[in-house]
Amino acid sequence: MARVPYLDRADLRPEDRDIYDDLTAQRGEVINLFRALAHTPALLRPLLGYSTALRQRLRLDPWLRELAILTVGRLAGVEYEFTHHWNIARGLGVPREKLAALEGEQFMEDPVWSEEERAVLRYSAEATQRVHVSEATFSGLARFLDTPRIVELVQVVAYYNMIVRILAPLAIDLEPGRTRV
Repeated sequence: MARVPYLDRADLRPEDRDIYDDLTAQRGEVINLFRALAHTPALLRPLLGYSTALRQRLRLDPWLRELAILTVGRLAGVEYEFTHHWNIARGLGVPREKLAALEGEQFMEDPVWSEEERAVLRYSAEATQRVHVSEATFSGLARFLDTPRIVELVQVVAYYNMIVRILAPLAIDLEPGRTRV
């Protein structure tokens, strides 16, 4: 059970209700994460702008973005993040076999991954678990990604590490009926 109430549109000040209107127009719904963060609309607004840029304006392959996010969610043990981004990955056409591999004990060693995917997994795991990333891991990215895409990946992993550190302490619940597809 969430540690803060989820706000509905009517709970917001009239001058902040556009946040929910925009979310509904752009994403089709206002998820529990944003309903909790609506307690601080001055912080939610820029967070949503950054989130939208990460989801829609990157040159990084969307599957690699989602693989990085799923790695963060899995390693942080945050089912909310893992389920939401599992579904986004499925919507991108990612095979269930690859997603299921993320749940394995030695998921980074699973033969289902390409070398490029494995480089993204390694980077995402090291940045999540240790913050500092080895030169070998960082150089491994450069075999597949140019500098702008590496910087995008770094920002994706950093942002979603922040998000799981919001989701877990606030104990944000999955929306009713939300399951992995």
